Amino acid sequence: MLLNLTACGRSNEPSAEPESGNDVQNVVVEEREYNYITGEALKGSDNTQRPVAVMIDNSKYAQPQYGTADADIIYEMVTEGGITRLMAVFDKLDDIDRLGPVRSARDQFIQFMLPLNAIYVHIGASIYANDMLNFYRYQNIDGLYLGVSSFDYDETRARTYAHEHCWFTEADLIRNGIKATGINTTGNLYPALNFADYREAPVTLDNGFDATDISFRFSDYADTTMHYDAATNKYYKSQFGVPHMDEHNNCQLSFDNFLLLNTAVVLYPDGLCTAFDMTQGGEGYYFYGGKYIPVLWQKGEPENPLIITDLDGNPVQINVGKSYIAVIDDAMVETITATGAVQSVEDNGEVQPAE
Repeated sequence: MLLNLTACGRSNEPSAEPESGNDVQNVVVEEREYNYITGEALKGSDNTQRPVAVMIDNSKYAQPQYGTADADIIYEMVTEGGITRLMAVFDKLDDIDRLGPVRSARDQFIQFMLPLNAIYVHIGASIYANDMLNFYRYQNIDGLYLGVSSFDYDETRARTYAHEHCWFTEADLIRNGIKATGINTTGNLYPALNFADYREAPVTLDNGFDATDISFRFSDYADTTMHYDAATNKYYKSQFGVPHMDEHNNCQLSFDNFLLLNTAVVLYPDGLCTAFDMTQGGEGYYFYGGKYIPVLWQKGEPENPLIITDLDGNPVQINVGKSYIAVIDDAMVETITATGAVQSVEDNGEVQPAE
């Protein structure tokens, strides 16, 4: 079965064939000393396996999702029409069971994927995403070309869902795509964040502000709430007014770390796809353990890593564990609130504690 998905500004021409994108045959591959996606101690003997990043449909009509609770990092940003998309990053391919629904690539997510040297999995792409992948000669697993060899169409779900919400993948199907495209599964790896040393006690935000229930909006369409549970020391995600659930695991998405970042977001000339200012970066907040601190962030070029600093420019250490990273438009900063701790965001960008 051929995939028939519309993607914002998608070109009808096939992507240029990558010439060397992830070719590490002539590169000495270095072994990492810890898990570069979670900051935790390594498990297993292979320390050179590349992570996997999969694009996930996140419209109201695509719920429930499957396999998202297993992701080590989830990035969320607006794509078009106020709808957000998720990029679920897994340190190990074997951790991917039934995952989806899978959707198309966007360049703002690619800019967070490139520094991880992740195996990128999606179905279709905007012209801006395709241009970026081609510029970097980046080999990827695209369902528009690989079809059912790497993706599964859920016929039962299709009885009540639009066809674009019915495509899923799993570890073995991704392996099929890896084999078909000749992608190297090993390569030099780079930390997703400046993680604290897993051998030491977690970094506590002693100078931070209390915040247990944080809410914000990506757009008029998409809203998110994060609830901190002291018993588990995790943040539990809700969206559209209900818990954000993983149907496969029957559990609510939860995270150890929560980064809420903002920057300028405009529309590309097509008037549909969103363009994020990654070069200048912006402000934001790091939440951990029921507290938060204001931060600054920067990326620079697409291949550059995400850097988080405090307001004085000192690097911020992110604690080990799973992370949720949301990037919102500057215009949405005023929607950030938190019960009992945060009431408003002042003009200087600082979240003010409630009286």
